[in-house]
Amino acid sequence: MSSVQQKNAVMTEGSITKKIIFFAIPIFIGQLFQQLYNTVDSLIVGNLISSSALAAVSATGTLTFLVIGFFFGFSQGAGIIIAREIGAGNAERTSKAVHTAVAMGLFFSAVITTLGVGFSPFMLRLMGTPEEVLPEAVLYLRVYFMGCTGLIMYNTFVGILQASGDSRHPLMYLVISSMLNVVLDTVFIAVFKMGVDGAALATIISQ
Repeated sequence: MSSVQQKNAVMTEGSITKKIIFFAIPIFIGQLFQQLYNTVDSLIVGNLISSSALAAVSATGTLTFLVIGFFFGFSQGAGIIIAREIGAGNAERTSKAVHTAVAMGLFFSAVITTLGVGFSPFMLRLMGTPEEVLPEAVLYLRVYFMGCTGLIMYNTFVGILQASGDSRHPLMYLVISSMLNVVLDTVFIAVFKMGVDGAALATIISQ
């Protein structure tokens, strides 16, 4: 057994119920922290900028949640394949599965960034975003999509780590990232007097 497997949870040994519970708890907490990004942006923007800025950020919530949900599903699907190969003890196929997942993550990053930046106004209008908040909503969403590689690759690597039995480190990284997001939100908006683009920039830097 490799040193990595020794450090991570071996799901086929010992009490299965106990291992599933302790493996799932960090994942559950991590999902809560992942949803904090848009929530924190909304709270700080609403208190430090204006109500229209808050409406602009809130208008993007559905789209950002959709992106997070899609790539969380992608990472879990990739993780299933990787976990199967790890369980079979097939190092070559494990390596191939990991590299394929990373390559697909990078490919999706390029596609989503291009489409997101180019079609943000169209998507927001399709969702019925009010015209008075549309410019700020477009600005926030475009900055967010410019940095979505961090979000996509985070979820990709989370799937890989969880496939090897490690659900603790992804949570640790996400907690640090969430705390950094709060700090950068405050600095960019309260100190540098930036608008909704500051909130989006804080999110993508922390990711």
